[in-house]
Amino acid sequence: MTTTTKTQTAPREHAAPAGTPSGGRPRRAPRAPGALRRWAGGAPGLSVGIGLLVLLLAFTLLGPLLRPFGPYDSDSIPLLAPNATNWLGTDDLGRDTFVRLAVAARTSLAVSFFTALIAALIGTAIGLIAGLWGRWVDATLMVIVELVLAIPAILLALCAVTVFTGSVPTVIAVLALAAIPEFARLVRARCLELRELDFVHSARVSGVASWRIALRHLVPNTLPVIAVQFANTAAISILLEASLSYLGLSVQPPTPSWGLMIFEAQNYMSESPWLAISPLITILALSIGWGLIGESLAARRRSIV
Repeated sequence: MTTTTKTQTAPREHAAPAGTPSGGRPRRAPRAPGALRRWAGGAPGLSVGIGLLVLLLAFTLLGPLLRPFGPYDSDSIPLLAPNATNWLGTDDLGRDTFVRLAVAARTSLAVSFFTALIAALIGTAIGLIAGLWGRWVDATLMVIVELVLAIPAILLALCAVTVFTGSVPTVIAVLALAAIPEFARLVRARCLELRELDFVHSARVSGVASWRIALRHLVPNTLPVIAVQFANTAAISILLEASLSYLGLSVQPPTPSWGLMIFEAQNYMSESPWLAISPLITILALSIGWGLIGESLAARRRSIV
């Protein structure tokens, strides 16, 4: 007689789900960090740059409301040192420096943002057209871009504000014109890479219109390049606008401007140095803020690539 031995298989233990400790109680999933924490952890320079811009924006909006003075009031004693009433002292005409500094910040913020915005929109359009269509369109547009790029931005601005009236719209238009070639060249170079990829060839074969290819495929893939150049352009435009204001070719008195405030304070540096130091600090803070944003975005783009 043959004896059949039955082998009993031990019951298989069910694997504990991921994140469950050996004790059997499910472990609480870690909370995803908030957007601000992710920004700060991944790119502290970006957080600092955004923080500086937010502080300056709050300063220009709330600063005039914190003091009972207007930017053109000459009711105080001239050349007062910083005190409890006039937090940053007064200028040579008895006007409150704190209020004028806050009002002048509106000019610099507007010039930096709208210069970069206009240059980004026009330059991106030129770069897309040149990079996607190519041939004679590309050659013609690039010749025009190189001609504009050959003229120094400060020289172009000096010529324009000399011919036209020195005002904020004129400065924005001139600085944007000088910044357009950089956007056009960067976007064109990126489009030349993208148009050789399979998804663009597939869209062409499928009969998708060129403008639809540009909006659906090319623009989203060029946004990192545009964002970096946007921040860099804004940082440079602040310094250029302050230089033009210092030369008297931008905002005209009595409208306050950081560059103009430095020019008016240079005759009182020995007795009232704070008149020039305060606008210098704000110019550096705003320029550094945009610069940190651009550098952080560029570093992130390099790490992704």
